[in-house]
Amino acid sequence: MALELDDWGGSGPLLHFACANGFPPETYRKLFARLATRYHVVSLRMRPLVPGQDPKALTTWKELGEDLARELKARGRSGVLGVGHSVGGTSTLMAAAANPGLFRAVVALDPVLITGSRLWALRLMKLLGRMDRTPIVRGALRRRERWATREEAAAAYRQRTLFKDWDADCFSDYITHGLVPTDAGDFRLRFPREWEARIFETFPADPWSLIRANTAPTLVLRGERSDTLLPDALARAEREMKRTRVDTLPLASHLFPMEKPRETAEHVLTFLDQLPPVDVTPH
Repeated sequence: MALELDDWGGSGPLLHFACANGFPPETYRKLFARLATRYHVVSLRMRPLVPGQDPKALTTWKELGEDLARELKARGRSGVLGVGHSVGGTSTLMAAAANPGLFRAVVALDPVLITGSRLWALRLMKLLGRMDRTPIVRGALRRRERWATREEAAAAYRQRTLFKDWDADCFSDYITHGLVPTDAGDFRLRFPREWEARIFETFPADPWSLIRANTAPTLVLRGERSDTLLPDALARAEREMKRTRVDTLPLASHLFPMEKPRETAEHVLTFLDQLPPVDVTPH
């Protein structure tokens, strides 16, 4: 299974962006445009956006990290700047840990990492084989899949807490690209809800063991109001990975790249500016 690479333009070092669960890459267009002022921005399409892929074939997020590493290596890439949001941030950390040298640096934007009692509760659900009963999985499967028009979907989504703080351009891009026309004349979710649920369901029992070996310079950026990456997990990320610093974006939720694309881009660019220059002298 080969993954398609979307090219968002720009010149300079290659920057790969890994997206969050449920959101096609176009949702991040405004963020990409700012990053592309300094870098060549690309993003691989995740398995859910590849037609004909069976959600049940995914068994753990480790495979998402392997997808990312395999596809970049197949294109002859190394020393990539890896940026990712939510599951994309976690899978980029996993790919960096398993493939030294593949990434020159990593920026994980509110990655899905849990610790303490939340992690023990999740391990119990996995042990019992009941991950499909968790509220987040059941909620994804209940998502409305089809709409008569994009405008109808937009009107409904604007009422939801999830979208209330979104940048207007990001919301418009999500409506335009997150819903695709069907042969019946209506619109359906481009990112299938069965896939969204499956990704939630396959969160690893020990995410820390899969990222601990990451030695690339890393920034983990948390949204201050995030209900996904809590302060204790942010602190643990700084302890677990050798060259990691952490920061918090004020007044922002888990979806801050869509709420504050400009501020998010500035944090990413500031961190990448501080990296030591690449040694290009012949050896």
